[in-house]
Amino acid sequence: MKKAFSLLFLISLTLGTFPQDVKPIPRKQYLEFARATADYTWEQRDNIVAKWRANFDSDNIFGYRSPGGLLEMAAIYANLYEIEGKKKYADRAKEVLLTYGDYRSEFKPEGARREADYEDGVPALPDFFTTMRYLRAYDILKKKNYLKQDEIIQIDDMIAGSLIFILRTQEWGAMNRSALRAETLSWALRVLPDHEVTPALRTLEQALVSDNWGQWEIEDATLYHAVWLYALIGCADAKNEIEELFRTPEMYYYAQYFLNLISPDMMIPDFGDAHSFSNWNRWIVFFEAAAKAYNDPEMKWAATAIAKQFMDFKTTKSVGLGYMMLDCYRFGSEDIEPRMPEVLSEEVMEDIVGKKIVFRDGWDKKSTYMLLNYRDEGDGGLLFRDYLRTTIPIEEEKVTHGHADENSIALLKYKGGSLLTDGGYRDFLPSGYYGTFRQDYFHNRLCVRNEKIWLGQKAGEYRYSQSDHPPVKAQSILDFMYNAGSYRKVRTQKIDFLTFPDHDYSRTRMIDDEMGYEWDRVIVYIKDPVMFVVFDVFKSRSEQYFTAANMWHTQRIIQQGDHWYDTRYDSIGRRLIGSDQNLLIYFPKNIYRFEQTQSEARNYQDEIAISEFSGQFFEMGQQIGFVTVLIPHDEDENVEQWVQAIEYIGPDYEEEGLSVRISLPNRTIQTGIKSDLKSDLTKDHRRPKYSWESGRIKYGYMETNADFFFTDQKNGELSFTVINLTRAIFKEKLLCQQPSSYFGLNFDGTPDRPDVGKARLWRDVIRITE
Repeated sequence: MKKAFSLLFLISLTLGTFPQDVKPIPRKQYLEFARATADYTWEQRDNIVAKWRANFDSDNIFGYRSPGGLLEMAAIYANLYEIEGKKKYADRAKEVLLTYGDYRSEFKPEGARREADYEDGVPALPDFFTTMRYLRAYDILKKKNYLKQDEIIQIDDMIAGSLIFILRTQEWGAMNRSALRAETLSWALRVLPDHEVTPALRTLEQALVSDNWGQWEIEDATLYHAVWLYALIGCADAKNEIEELFRTPEMYYYAQYFLNLISPDMMIPDFGDAHSFSNWNRWIVFFEAAAKAYNDPEMKWAATAIAKQFMDFKTTKSVGLGYMMLDCYRFGSEDIEPRMPEVLSEEVMEDIVGKKIVFRDGWDKKSTYMLLNYRDEGDGGLLFRDYLRTTIPIEEEKVTHGHADENSIALLKYKGGSLLTDGGYRDFLPSGYYGTFRQDYFHNRLCVRNEKIWLGQKAGEYRYSQSDHPPVKAQSILDFMYNAGSYRKVRTQKIDFLTFPDHDYSRTRMIDDEMGYEWDRVIVYIKDPVMFVVFDVFKSRSEQYFTAANMWHTQRIIQQGDHWYDTRYDSIGRRLIGSDQNLLIYFPKNIYRFEQTQSEARNYQDEIAISEFSGQFFEMGQQIGFVTVLIPHDEDENVEQWVQAIEYIGPDYEEEGLSVRISLPNRTIQTGIKSDLKSDLTKDHRRPKYSWESGRIKYGYMETNADFFFTDQKNGELSFTVINLTRAIFKEKLLCQQPSSYFGLNFDGTPDRPDVGKARLWRDVIRITE
């Protein structure tokens, strides 16, 4: 594998406390920043163009690209002219509008890589990511009658020719590139209401707006969500319908969705195609606009928090950033006081569209935060996804821009440290080695293949040879898992999510119908002391060989012992973290489990994959479990005391349930799960289909038929939580029992009789003998 970016330019990320109530950014500060960036670009315009000419490449993969920065400058100056009426700003914007087509002389389409694209000539505005910026500037000067008729004709024809070029490539559906085209076309119709190309523009604009406005986005990628939302706002701006856009249920949903995903980094975490902390500028615009539309102080807090984290108002060289801050001025409001959200662990937002769960204890930069992403490709946007899949080469992606990250832990934060992270975007187009970084083996999740891995043998073992044979090296789990990186379509479901003062609990499922297995991930967030117990249950839906690998990723292993690894991140990509926190990863269930640590390229840096795996032949319905305990801690803390305190407690039949006991100085915590939620279903002719006898599982002192249990024993008391059960017993003492009731309407016509249905949950504190 290619060595991963050993020389990095590392940018420091300062972490500290963040006040609950912050003062909003004054709108004028956004405007003055935009003005300063435009002035800087105006002063440097000759150097900008000279540098563009020096680096011009006719064989660029994207074809002709005009100079950057000038269109943003023109849009800012046009807006300043509209706001303040100063002619110098209009003159500067006008100069760009009238001369921008001249740069085409640098490009010779004959013999260029994309020569076929230029049958109708070279467009002055070739990039639909920026064309709307030219159109916005033109709209203002035209509306203010600042252009002569011959200048209007010149500009109109130049725009028309550029849009004909943009129409050559068809990208549609509810996704970012389609929304960008819709924004460009909406502005084009505003400035070209009766040009000869207007009917064609209107037809496509209506189609693309319809695909995106009031629709669910088909992408699941942090980087592109922000692009899509900002483009939709731009489209609404061109139509003078921003209020109408934010009245759609989908926009309100997305405003709440992304607000509630914000991490202690004061940013939407990475998932899918994403670069750490990228597109924060677009998120500021979105939350400023959403806060105003909904008069929402929490969304105003989001805009303010992101701006205060990432914006440097003293560095005014980025006119692209200035263009976006101009929109913060235009779409924002100073009449809303920011207020930090208070909700803690929650579903974000549900199990149909969002399919994410956040565990958190607060909203400041030192808060504990974990993001579980179980989003699959889903059933929505079928025509759009099929079009993209059959038109462009995106087989490594979950259409579109998504990863094989179902049921993965995308981020774990603790006291300002990043302890688990997502894997990054890609090394190069269209994807890097082995589908970097989109395939399952680049994520913190269970990875499965329907073959058995070569396990090797230790010295003295004789499974494959004589007893005195030297060791035989096992197969590399990464090499075993690696492939072209092509995405496998799977389904996901939420089984359960509950939050309590002392712990939170989630259970989510991934189903691979084609390969023939399902995988449940259960996360138990213990709040004091802070730790996460992760149960992974693999269940075969077929009869064949499988290898399952419980994979975790880190940058450094500080120390390790039997089945435990103390890990640390110092940087993510090119950004220093600057934290003194480590993560202990411990595998307490280790019978017929094998472990490997291997170097890998991930997150644009050298990282380490930690794998716990097993392989065997599975009968239909057979399952195995993996248990991982994640303990965030200060870097100088003795981790071996944690390892000694944690014990795997298995039931009589090893795989029917999983649990761990954590023995603390004055407390004992135990938590466990039923492996197969249907294992107690024994009859069909009457209801209920289950019974206490068919479902009872003994986990040391605890016996229950619950899906999940949590106990905390201290000072002669036992507090407990049990989920979906009829009975629970601890040290032979009955904790709870659901009373019987009559069940009728039996399928076989037999008389009604009493039986016991399962309680949703039970929580209590009882006195108990130590």
